[in-house]
Amino acid sequence: MTAQNLIDTPPRLQYLSQDIVGIKLEPIVALASLRQVGVEVLSVLADTRHSEDFFCHRSAGWSLTLLEAQLAALKNTPHGHNLFINLPITVLTEPASFQRLIRLPCVPLNIELVDLAAFLALSVAQKQRVVQNLQQLSRQPLSGIKIDKEAFWRLRDTPALRQLVSLCFQLAGKVLIEGIETERDRTWALQAGADFGQGYYWPSWTWPED
Repeated sequence: MTAQNLIDTPPRLQYLSQDIVGIKLEPIVALASLRQVGVEVLSVLADTRHSEDFFCHRSAGWSLTLLEAQLAALKNTPHGHNLFINLPITVLTEPASFQRLIRLPCVPLNIELVDLAAFLALSVAQKQRVVQNLQQLSRQPLSGIKIDKEAFWRLRDTPALRQLVSLCFQLAGKVLIEGIETERDRTWALQAGADFGQGYYWPSWTWPED
């Protein structure tokens, strides 16, 4: 991974949490053409060992405030378009948070829900609200499914990967595979039929510099 010192940590990020020391952008790449089509926006923490614990206890409102700060920081950079972001499922269960989400500036956003297992614990009414809000979001131009790195690494050299990609295409128009670390990984993902890849095979950008 390479790093470029683009700008200092935005003040709004520092205000949210002293644990956040920067923004990391991971390229989303078209597997066939190797053209970058977007970037995933990630937070850089002072202590990366506990990143999952750090984010899993954050509210929907806090997560949206973080996203707004990230969008503001990226607005005048070459990377502020076609962004891939992570949000908790509570953004779809809380009406006020969902309204904040759909009122964000008109930047193409591709949303990954990071705690889908929590869906099972929701009430019937909350589940219905999530489905309705997902349907509203799916009317945006881009709709797709991400295959996470653990699933890819487990299946990458087996016929099961193509079967999984085919299943994903029954649900959405695009398929992204994360965890691409070598040329062989890229070939496996491409041969399985996926559209996009993400991983350490392509340099990412971090600021401030690591």
